[in-house]
Amino acid sequence: MSLRIEQDGRVCRITLAAPDKRNVFDAAMGSDFLHEWSDADADSNTGAILIEADGPVFCGGSDPASPPPPELFSIAARATKPVVVAVRGAAVSAGVALVANAHVAIAAQGATFGLTGVRDGRWDDAKFEAVAAAVGWRRALELALTGRIFSTQEALAWGLLHMVAPAFELDDRVTDVATKLANAPADFVCAALRARRIP
Repeated sequence: MSLRIEQDGRVCRITLAAPDKRNVFDAAMGSDFLHEWSDADADSNTGAILIEADGPVFCGGSDPASPPPPELFSIAARATKPVVVAVRGAAVSAGVALVANAHVAIAAQGATFGLTGVRDGRWDDAKFEAVAAAVGWRRALELALTGRIFSTQEALAWGLLHMVAPAFELDDRVTDVATKLANAPADFVCAALRARRIP
């Protein structure tokens, strides 16, 4: 099983659990993730969804031979529950697009990120649009054109991340944030998630 699902109070934890393949998304894993996320988002006993990963790499990308569905990279637009992401290690391609969908994204110091499709000549509108929504179109275009790896400090400065924590504090930090969001007034949270963006 490439995912692990655990209910922790009102927090649903979705863990990418394929560390032997660097938690790379293929079509099956992407479909499973969307199913589990959708169930958690609809569950009245869940107030927040926490996405994390086993192993030293958060997500090493997507399988070019069996890519995940593009809907994976637009969950923020459909969510009725806040999504928190905890990042250790690298988050590239599909990984960075998933981070960009978080309402709160927290990374361990030393994590790295990249929109790396240019390296093998693959363009993906859904991933680009997710990252552009987080960091701005011009910055996302530079990242996509160069495929360069960038740091936690850059990700924080550009708005991809909201917080950076020492690695030994990451679990406690994300659990605290997710628990507070899960226990916040549901009507307020729904209104906040549906608030119109100011141009």
